[in-house]
Amino acid sequence: MKQLLRQPLLHFLLIGGMLFLVFELISLKSAIAPDAKTIVINHEALLDFMQYRSQAFNRQYFSQQFDTMSPPDRQRLIDDLVREEVLYREALALRLNDNDYVIKRRLVQKLEFLTQGFISAGGGLTEAEIKVYYNDHKNEYYAQPFVTFTHVFFDYERHNREQVRLLAENTLRELNGKQVAFADSLQYGDRFLYHANYVERTPDFVASHFGVATAEAIFALTPDDKHWYGPYESSYGLHLILLIKKESGRFPELAEIIERVRDDAEQARVREKTEAAINDIVKTYAVKIIPD
Repeated sequence: MKQLLRQPLLHFLLIGGMLFLVFELISLKSAIAPDAKTIVINHEALLDFMQYRSQAFNRQYFSQQFDTMSPPDRQRLIDDLVREEVLYREALALRLNDNDYVIKRRLVQKLEFLTQGFISAGGGLTEAEIKVYYNDHKNEYYAQPFVTFTHVFFDYERHNREQVRLLAENTLRELNGKQVAFADSLQYGDRFLYHANYVERTPDFVASHFGVATAEAIFALTPDDKHWYGPYESSYGLHLILLIKKESGRFPELAEIIERVRDDAEQARVREKTEAAINDIVKTYAVKIIPD
């Protein structure tokens, strides 16, 4: 218990909670106070209103926008702010915020956000910590194998199967005889349902278009920008393949993806410490469960 009371985050949350309670009491009291009907509008309040309304927080930008506003535009801005503030105060006076689950969730989210911000400000991770995170989550960074190829397609719906086979075999001889290049493949065959060219595509992606058996056959080929392979069958017809690039699956070196891993590790740390801090505070509450 003593160790918990010494935690800076707990102090921060307790102070924040006290300030929120005081603010709520003052707000409710002001609803019946003599100055509750007075709304003070100044430059800072208008800039805040502009930022929250636009959901973009760039004080310098909105300050410049405000300075270039015409008098009518400024008056409309003031009118909008006054209208919002009046409705807010009247809602508080009617205690419309009581037992409102939407408001409750917004406050919970705001406190979680403040907690995350407090933890994030605690400093970055060391290189050693990043390395440990990478080794513990290495499978998440596995680079899938991929291939780059083009194909010439012969459609079962346009030709009978004997014609398709004959067209494919004759065209294969022509393609290899002329050493037809990647860029010229569109001059041959029928139009395929999906793509003509596949650039750096994974086994799952290729299988989704050609079927598992043909995808496996393509990944087993040796890249050669002068040699066409085939024919290979899919559920749509026959394909002639020109494979120009193939990369095996691998685990990248940490140095290759250090920034990505750093971001992931820092986010994981913030989530973990946020949850731990909230759980510590939850433990300070007594929970009574009333049976049905």
